[in-house]
Amino acid sequence: MEQETGYISAPLLSIAEAAKELGVAKKIIYQLIENGEIRAVKPRTGKAILIEKKSLDEYRAAGRLP
Repeated sequence: MEQETGYISAPLLSIAEAAKELGVAKKIIYQLIENGEIRAVKPRTGKAILIEKKSLDEYRAAGRLP
């Protein structure tokens, strides 16, 4: 079992890429982030929110798609 480090790991996806990956609207991605169901980070250098691909894969594997 993998140990949680608290760090976000690459690869990272944009909101639009994550929505396409899960086949949902961008609004759903924002809700999943807000609810803590997928991990994301907002880099200090920009406005874009980046989503951890591993987090999306785990969410999909758990069968929790809306």
